[in-house]
Amino acid sequence: MTTPATAPFGRVLTAMVTPMNADGSIDLPGGQRLAEYLLANGNDGLIINGTTGESPTTTDKENADLIRAVLEVVPSGTPIVAGVGTNDTAHTLRLADDAAKAGATGLLVVTPYYNKPPQAGLIAHFEKVANSTDLPVMLYDIPGRSGVPIAPETLIALSKHPQIIAVKDAKGDIMSTSLVIEETDLAYYSGDD
Repeated sequence: MTTPATAPFGRVLTAMVTPMNADGSIDLPGGQRLAEYLLANGNDGLIINGTTGESPTTTDKENADLIRAVLEVVPSGTPIVAGVGTNDTAHTLRLADDAAKAGATGLLVVTPYYNKPPQAGLIAHFEKVANSTDLPVMLYDIPGRSGVPIAPETLIALSKHPQIIAVKDAKGDIMSTSLVIEETDLAYYSGDD
């Protein structure tokens, strides 16, 4: 995903897969090698434990272990954005705290999937997460997976929160994106659905 040079997490971030061993456990050395490879080949930072990284099937401890393992091998100051979003606000808050303690430099929070919350519910969820952390927050708008888009008006309202600074947009709605870019200072990262 790419965004302008002024982007807070860098211009190019990859949503990193989580390497697994044959027995289904996380391959931490493989994760370290993959992180080094991605950074050596044009990435400014990484998104770890996102849905691309199998986060719905990994444990909270595995997620924190992967963050710590990657941070052991990447250059200091590399943006490490941890996927912490779930369909449960309380669980998302625990993951956000775990990611901060593990050393992540930002949080990726997906729209609560399956639940199809109303826009007021999205605002309450995202604000509760943002209020719980000192880390910058990137919202993840992927209605093809979550079941509900983040409306432009909702993104505009959320942009007023000091911790919410970016959006990973996998909606593909150019009109909505244009409106939000015009009305906010949110950094936009494009992603695939």
